Amino acid sequence: MRSVLYRFPDLRQFERIVCDPEEGDLELGLPVGEVVADGEWVLALFELGEHRRATSAAACASVSPEGARLTFEPRDWRRLAHFARTEATRPGSIPDTDGATLLRPADAPRPAAWAGVQSKGPAGRTPSRPAPPRLRGNGSRVLVVDDDPDIREMVSTMLEAVELVVVTAASAEDALEHLRRAPFDLVVLDWNLPRMSGTDLCRALRQEPALRDLPVLFLTANASSQDMVYAFACGADDYMVKPFRAPELGARIFSLLRRARRSER
Repeated sequence: MRSVLYRFPDLRQFERIVCDPEEGDLELGLPVGEVVADGEWVLALFELGEHRRATSAAACASVSPEGARLTFEPRDWRRLAHFARTEATRPGSIPDTDGATLLRPADAPRPAAWAGVQSKGPAGRTPSRPAPPRLRGNGSRVLVVDDDPDIREMVSTMLEAVELVVVTAASAEDALEHLRRAPFDLVVLDWNLPRMSGTDLCRALRQEPALRDLPVLFLTANASSQDMVYAFACGADDYMVKPFRAPELGARIFSLLRRARRSER
């Protein structure tokens, strides 16, 4: 998915746009020099204020004789407005980037719970570096939906190691029963499920008032850009391709959980 960068050094200007939109107008014109195709889904990145805090959201492009614009889902627009009012004014903190851009650098320390084989420095010595803060889920509830029992077990083990509460489902129908019966904070969803597909489930969630704002991360073997675009069009919040790296999956999940908590405040 391509990205489009918006820079708003004047945070008040951004607040006026997203906090007080005209009725039904959840759109932004393109920055100068950006080109999009009609119907294309892109990742809109926002760099805001003097502290250059960052956030992002998926958007669908439309091209007309009046020009090109990006249209946002209401839940994403609400999150942008909340971010502008709260997080964008905080100095000295890590940018709140969307999961699609939150990739751990190759030389960054791994979270303690998911540490792998460390690289060696000169003469085989392991480079010394400060211990990273440990990711902690603090009891957030995650539903993992996958028809492969090995994937369900592996992902559950990873997430439980960082204090997330994990429930699993082997089908979209079972997942819906879980979601209607008890509250969850996030869904990790496979595309290829028996009977009802993952994208069908995602569309169904966006139609239910109690579930439409629930973050959904696709974890799937479908690697084409068309599949990714379709998943975002169905309401996905993030998309990862199997096989995956545990640190990246953790980073994306915690990014989505942070965003969901902030939008509820």
